[in-house]
Amino acid sequence: MPINGRYYDWENITIQANGQTLADVLSIEYEDSEKVNAIYGAGRTPRGYTKGNWEGSGKLTLLREEYERLGDPYTMGPFDIVVSYSKDGGSTSTDTLKDCLFTKRSFSGVEQDTEKITVELEFIILGGIERS
Repeated sequence: MPINGRYYDWENITIQANGQTLADVLSIEYEDSEKVNAIYGAGRTPRGYTKGNWEGSGKLTLLREEYERLGDPYTMGPFDIVVSYSKDGGSTSTDTLKDCLFTKRSFSGVEQDTEKITVELEFIILGGIERS
């Protein structure tokens, strides 16, 4: 099977929160969902559907040093998180998570291959996810 080119990898991701680039991010996860309600009439199968509320949320895992640079997450007003994926010589894809607020933080220290102190910040996305 031939090699078809380089795929996205971790070094191709840039993450900004509240206008500043985050350097010591270990992971980012985000998701959205929209409720769909089946409408039933006569019979066992749905005759149609309605749509409910949209929800978005995510989680950032940072080294403690990056968390300290970010400041108190609970005092920040709504802010955008921008996640850019760019390949060498290719175009850039960007997901902008609009109007985020941090909702939970968890602290952790682990000794595995390397010792590191991490902070996990969960957030809600209030303004949607824009893709460009």
